[in-house]
Amino acid sequence: MKTAFPDIKGNDALRRLLGDDICSGRLSHAYILEGPRGSGKHMLALRIAAALACEKRRQDGVPLPCMTCPACEKIFNGNSPDVIFLNRGEKATFGVEAIRNLHTDVHIAPNELDTKLYILEEAHLMTAQAQNAFLLTLEEPPPYVLFLLLAENAQALLETVRSRAPVRRTELLSREEITELLLSRYPEAEALRRSAPGEFAEIITAAGGCAGVAVELLNPRKRAPVLADRETVRRIVSVAAGGSPGEVLALLAGLGQKRDELTSRLGLCLLALRDLVLLKKSEEAPLCFFTDREEALTLSCRFPTRTLLRLCGAIDTAMDRLRANGNVRLILTTLGTQSGLLSV
Repeated sequence: MKTAFPDIKGNDALRRLLGDDICSGRLSHAYILEGPRGSGKHMLALRIAAALACEKRRQDGVPLPCMTCPACEKIFNGNSPDVIFLNRGEKATFGVEAIRNLHTDVHIAPNELDTKLYILEEAHLMTAQAQNAFLLTLEEPPPYVLFLLLAENAQALLETVRSRAPVRRTELLSREEITELLLSRYPEAEALRRSAPGEFAEIITAAGGCAGVAVELLNPRKRAPVLADRETVRRIVSVAAGGSPGEVLALLAGLGQKRDELTSRLGLCLLALRDLVLLKKSEEAPLCFFTDREEALTLSCRFPTRTLLRLCGAIDTAMDRLRANGNVRLILTTLGTQSGLLSV
């Protein structure tokens, strides 16, 4: 059996499964590729397209796709008329308009390839109306059509959609795998590791197992706000370990008023606190937020376990209220008071 998608890091079982489907001709007419932002869904979708187009796909000893033939290069250059991307554009959700255009386009045979591939980006943001409209095509597509739905959360799709498209999940990479990937493919990563090893370690941790996020953070402009958020979270956790309620509240107020950004930053606080909880059980516990184990161990010792669990619960509740469109200022005030009182 051919080696499928050899340039994709990790995801061995997924690569083998999809490679077998392609080589055996048993591809489903649709797949849901599920995983967090930056976990490689887009990259995998392009590799599937190239594998189906590859001029060397039937040659022994050649990886799938070969990455070098004219058909592969055309896919990766974005020049194939038979690989069509659908997305929400500038809108908050993926609406029905794009799907209505799809109904007509699928009945036009492919121009160059045997397969006409539609890649639906951020499919988890499709409205219920759009998904119901999509079902009309998904149930009985032309034989040459393949749909790839890229979704951060497959459960956001209707059950009727999920029942017609197998879910294939991308795997998160280890810190070691992401480090190896960056250093082997991006010269700027090696330069950063040499000049600012602390920042490089923060990138690896902040990526959360998603190689695409790590690559994005090699850009200094992308990296700066992420590092600033992580430093703010460290200060909040440190102050909560021994500061006054007023100090905690002041720091929380500095997290901002935008709901999405605030939810993300509170999520970082939660990761940091859960690291401290795990270190109570084992000093060798894997860490999700902290890059310096000694720093994390010192902070963990400053909190009773019960306090850490209560703080995690308070942040969980605050995030739930944010998602439910609660008043941001009131949520932060309540959380700040709870955090300060729980930590003393």
